[in-house]
Amino acid sequence: MRAKTWTGMILGLVLILCAAAAARGDTADEYLDKAKSAQRMGEHDKVIDLLTRAVRAGAATADTFFRRGLAYEKMGKYEEAIQDYTRAVKMDSGLSTAFNNRGSAYYRLRRYDEAIQDFTNAIKLNPSYALAYYNRGNAYHGKGDLNRSIEDFSKAIEIDPSDPDAYNNRGWALIQNHEPAKAIKDFNQALNINPQYTLAYYNRGNARLKTGDNDGAVKDFSRAIELNPDYALAYYQRGNAHFGKDDLDEAIEDYNKAVRIDPRFPDLYNNRGWVFFKKGNVAQALRDVSKAITMNPQLARAYVNRGWIYKSRGECARAIQDFTQSLDLEPDNPDVYVYRSECRRDTGNMESAVKDLETAAKLDPENRDVLLSLGGLKELSGDYNAAVEIFSKLVAGRPDDPDAHFNLGMALGKQGRIREAVKQFSRTIEIDPRHREAHLNRAIAYEFLGDAVRSRADFGKALHLPESKRSGFSFRQPVSTTHVREMLSAQ
Repeated sequence: MRAKTWTGMILGLVLILCAAAAARGDTADEYLDKAKSAQRMGEHDKVIDLLTRAVRAGAATADTFFRRGLAYEKMGKYEEAIQDYTRAVKMDSGLSTAFNNRGSAYYRLRRYDEAIQDFTNAIKLNPSYALAYYNRGNAYHGKGDLNRSIEDFSKAIEIDPSDPDAYNNRGWALIQNHEPAKAIKDFNQALNINPQYTLAYYNRGNARLKTGDNDGAVKDFSRAIELNPDYALAYYQRGNAHFGKDDLDEAIEDYNKAVRIDPRFPDLYNNRGWVFFKKGNVAQALRDVSKAITMNPQLARAYVNRGWIYKSRGECARAIQDFTQSLDLEPDNPDVYVYRSECRRDTGNMESAVKDLETAAKLDPENRDVLLSLGGLKELSGDYNAAVEIFSKLVAGRPDDPDAHFNLGMALGKQGRIREAVKQFSRTIEIDPRHREAHLNRAIAYEFLGDAVRSRADFGKALHLPESKRSGFSFRQPVSTTHVREMLSAQ
């Protein structure tokens, strides 16, 4: 009963408004004409008001709801836009633009599956709808389906090869798909079409970072900054490129500029802290990296950097704590197990150190340096059989690696297999005649075997060679060149 009464009251109100409008001479068509004029001027609030009046005046058409949905979308009111686009497609199921625009609103709400369905409907209605392919490519990208994203951007380019955004966004997807060389070609094309395309310069700079072209990256980020002097992310990434060139002062200067423009991003402090560490300013390095952690306690790489700084100061307890926190956040990072292993070894916790290296080897079974270190720890802990097995595997896979042969020789020697050790040291010297430790240890082995002549010859050779460290696993922790936030968005 109430519903019927309430509906009747609304109907009565609408009739009164329509009558008043007629009395003033305001017709639905006049509201529509004024709304179209306001839409051309970008006066979206006014458009919504006028189209709402037009609907009340009797212009409840698919076009009216479509136009009001567009105004809502321009104002960021995506739920309201979806409601109006839905009304439009119910009235006209062949309105491909309404499906496309509703898909765009879903996309901006991160409702990617619904967006993809709408873009697909738009494409079914209009197979040459380049914008719908482009938008669906963005939605697939949002879902992390890079291959389908690239396919859709490619289709959009096939239909409309003059759209720089399609090249730019395909390039961005190619970077994330580990194809930076192809990405650079797409950014080149986007910039050929639009030489003032700031984001394409920024993205090409990122692609060049991935290929190790730090000089090219600096040029691209510099051009992006020329076009937009407040582009904090371009300063940030140019700082990373300067770091890659070992231009530490320039890197800090760029990080400082990025922080002044937008101090909200923990990666800036994390990277600046690492560069301060490289310059020897440990106190400032700890302040910056700790600030990054305070800003984002989930930033695993900041814990790694701070742990590495503590490790360099001999504060292994703190370093282990930070490495452990990083692994709690990202348990599949083999590098961090190695770092923690080194600290545990240095504090005498050999068993835990070995376990960490075993985990690293499982995560990255082909990593030569991990296997060298694991074999070395097995050897130090007295498990010579395991060490020989690990080093033998390395030698089989890397027959021209002098360190693999040298370490196998060391483990064999500790097993008392002196003649076999000599063979491995000899192979090491054959590959690297200046391997001082191989000469020294072969001299010792010859002495055990009673061959004084060969022993003296190797000792004499070793005395004239520079000292080198026995090869093992020792990372130099890099700054992060990951992006502070996702840059790809629907254009």
